[in-house]
Amino acid sequence: MVLLDDVLASNAKISAALPPGLVAVFAGATTGIGESTLKTFVRYAIKPRIYLMARSSPSAQRVISECKEINPDADLHFVKVDLSFVKETDRACDEIKSREKTVNVIVLSAGELLLDRQLTKEGLHHFLTATYYTRLRIAQNFIPQLETASKTSPIARVLNVAGGTKEGEVDTTDLPALRMPFTRIRPHITSMISLVFETLSDQAPTVSFIHDFPGAVPTPLGHETPGFLGMLYRIFMWTLKYPLYRWVCVPIKESGERHVYLATSARYPPREGNAVGVPLQGGTDVESGTDGGKGSGMYAVDWDCDNRSSSVVPVLDRLRKKGVKELVWEHTNGEFVRIANS
Repeated sequence: MVLLDDVLASNAKISAALPPGLVAVFAGATTGIGESTLKTFVRYAIKPRIYLMARSSPSAQRVISECKEINPDADLHFVKVDLSFVKETDRACDEIKSREKTVNVIVLSAGELLLDRQLTKEGLHHFLTATYYTRLRIAQNFIPQLETASKTSPIARVLNVAGGTKEGEVDTTDLPALRMPFTRIRPHITSMISLVFETLSDQAPTVSFIHDFPGAVPTPLGHETPGFLGMLYRIFMWTLKYPLYRWVCVPIKESGERHVYLATSARYPPREGNAVGVPLQGGTDVESGTDGGKGSGMYAVDWDCDNRSSSVVPVLDRLRKKGVKELVWEHTNGEFVRIANS
């Protein structure tokens, strides 16, 4: 476990350890964990330039206004996009890429709680689109900018807020999760996420990638979900937020601090190069990656910013030996090509 005091101490060094003008892309930061992480990053960074990818203009403008109050020198830009669609995501990424040659930090936390088999107009499972497909697409689209940042600055990193350390079996007969029971989706998609980000790490070894599980953080996600499942979700979150809060929940402000730590600390370096982030304090070591190797560039960590290698590494190793890593990559990029040609 990384103690909160150590997280705060590392974050306090961002202004001195990282240069002014860091370029960051936040996808899904108008509420909850993403919003808290964005505001925390704005508080520590010197003159950051930030692109906020979001669907709602009023929500984005509210967050931008509040960020400017925290740090008047922050330069924030709203990029309107519905991350439920791959083509829209590509268009939004192209808009940012036309302005920026480097991107230092990407934080991915967009998602929707749609517990049904609804498909998007592009033919993808609605829930998986924003939590898997377009998140990967954003990271993939910005690899050239991240690699440039890795050669010209101390930080080049992608942080994906989802289910890291909860990896499990992957059903290779139903990779898009169109038929499997909902109870099997989390381990399935969590492993797919970790495996595709491992592939990105293979392709861009000077960039570091983190897939984390944020823990139980009371957020507005799911408050407007209709029907019986939405009601169950609201009851569950009410139980967490009130009677059990102090025992099982991660406070939203702490979550923001921990995610900024994940996005900037040298505890999670790339496999190669010097874009490691904020230097470690004495006695702190680099993390082990999803392949079990120290500092191997792709990390799965729990809510406490620590890995669970004893459970994650064997699961992913077994999947790699079965060729699942290649199958997942082929499937995902096949869907991107299909959609682009449609």
